[in-house]
Amino acid sequence: MIDLNDPTLQERLRRRTPEGRYEISEIELVQNIRARQRAGDTPGVSMLAEVLLQRCAPFFQRHSQGLRHRPELREEVISNMSEHLLREALNPKEVFITQNFVHYLRCLCVDEFNRVLRQEGLYYRRDNEGRPAGRPQHVPRALVESLRSASPDDENMPSSDVADPQDQYEVLHANDESKRILTYLNDPLDRMIMVLRVLEGMKWDDIAVVCKRTERTVRLRYERARGYLRECIAREGQHSYPPMISQP
Repeated sequence: MIDLNDPTLQERLRRRTPEGRYEISEIELVQNIRARQRAGDTPGVSMLAEVLLQRCAPFFQRHSQGLRHRPELREEVISNMSEHLLREALNPKEVFITQNFVHYLRCLCVDEFNRVLRQEGLYYRRDNEGRPAGRPQHVPRALVESLRSASPDDENMPSSDVADPQDQYEVLHANDESKRILTYLNDPLDRMIMVLRVLEGMKWDDIAVVCKRTERTVRLRYERARGYLRECIAREGQHSYPPMISQP
């Protein structure tokens, strides 16, 4: 048990061994935090927890460098890492933290960093060389509205917000993906036919009038263009790009 009344304690907490490790290791700090928690020594728990966080702070900073362009997100990541560390340091059922603290801390940082990326829609699949591949996964948190209860004073208001059955983000994303996929078509007329039919939902006779072609010609060009785009999407799928457009 670490003697908190030892006048040399602060010096011992900062002192390192010739191998570069702390004389009082992080595992010892965790074990003493748990022991003092069982004894009801709240001030002792707070003091040792502060020392543990100070030691891990450079690690948190280093593993959040990828969000330095988003200071508010980086601050949230570091806060989450600190909270996660203290929660498991106080949990006697968490044994891995006392077996290999360095590896535990690395896993904690990576998990929290990736969680925030997914939460903000910034998480990408990566290829064998570690480069981003495809498009971000998950919807950004800023675009997700939580349900809230209506105030009793609100007249003509439902008891809670009802989720829109048509996800506006998905609609916009689908439109953008459709326009991107249509760039595979080199012929402007083919692109126009696909836009009018797929995106605008026009009838064949109306499309024929707009394009100044016969309805049969318009249908044939549409089927040919659709088959070509299906092949393009299949090739994308082979490179881990999920198909983003459904055929009518």
